[in-house]
Amino acid sequence: AVLCAGFYPNVLRVRHPAATYIKTEGGAVLKEGKSKEVKLYARDVGRVFLHPSSVNFNVGRFESGWLIYSERVQTAKVYVRECTMVPPYALLLFGGDIEVLHADGQVTVDRWVRFQAPARIAVLVRELRAEVDKLLVEKIRVPQLDLSAAPTLEAMLKLLATDGY
Repeated sequence: AVLCAGFYPNVLRVRHPAATYIKTEGGAVLKEGKSKEVKLYARDVGRVFLHPSSVNFNVGRFESGWLIYSERVQTAKVYVRECTMVPPYALLLFGGDIEVLHADGQVTVDRWVRFQAPARIAVLVRELRAEVDKLLVEKIRVPQLDLSAAPTLEAMLKLLATDGY
């Protein structure tokens, strides 16, 4: 969440290839994808690639559909070196502007990052985000303010720690 707050809007959308399964005695098991089949997209430039020096270069599947990165370079292609997965609630709480699309059952961040969510949940997240923003502004205004027992922060930390479960 801290990396998201610091590096946003340096976000990549991850597109995995269609899932394939291997038949085993215990049942079907998800087959590990090949790293070259994973596609990454930046909002402003479209398709980007992991640099061969990246620790994630050979990763065939990311658990999150979103990555945050520190820098991009362009040579023959647009490359990202340092990147890490970012969970959905970190993007919702520390990304850009949140919009609730009630009829579509979606919540968006900057009209680009999209998540399926019942309108009730999306509105709760948007309101939590507004309260967290207010607390941060107040902490900047009054640095000695103790936020350790603030219910809003407790809710935020629990949401981030459990990914909403």
